[in-house]
Amino acid sequence: MDKKKLAKIYREISEEKISVVQALKEIDIFLETVQEALIKDKKVKFVKRGIFEVLEKKPRMISNPATRELMKIYPGKTVKFRISKNIK
Repeated sequence: MDKKKLAKIYREISEEKISVVQALKEIDIFLETVQEALIKDKKVKFVKRGIFEVLEKKPRMISNPATRELMKIYPGKTVKFRISKNIK
């Protein structure tokens, strides 16, 4: 699902009558807030919904399948969402 489809669904379930543009702005504000919280605390928990976590990937060595040359993958961070058991 892309952001526009999400905005349309948000607009439909919203109690107030808002436009798609306003829904996109509210979604952007929410995503920025979650991003700032992840930077600060590395974990954001939504009760009965799920948890956003920052995972740190370790550096590793891989080989290029075509040339068999060894390459180093540098460490990085990624965000993971674990869904709550209540939603499953």
